[in-house]
Amino acid sequence: MSDLIHDSKLPEDKKHTLILLIQTMLNDVNKQITHLGINNYMKLQEDIAKILVPIIEDKME
Repeated sequence: MSDLIHDSKLPEDKKHTLILLIQTMLNDVNKQITHLGINNYMKLQEDIAKILVPIIEDKME
């Protein structure tokens, strides 16, 4: 369990539900990336970076 979830004020049953939800989401994303193939994976990685880098840089200022 991540520290963020573990240290949260959520009830134990909600923590467990959240962990299962995150794991399911990650498994689904992993399956989709696998089906995309390596070329599309690299494009997807670039597209995600285009979204995240400006946000992260803005938070650093």
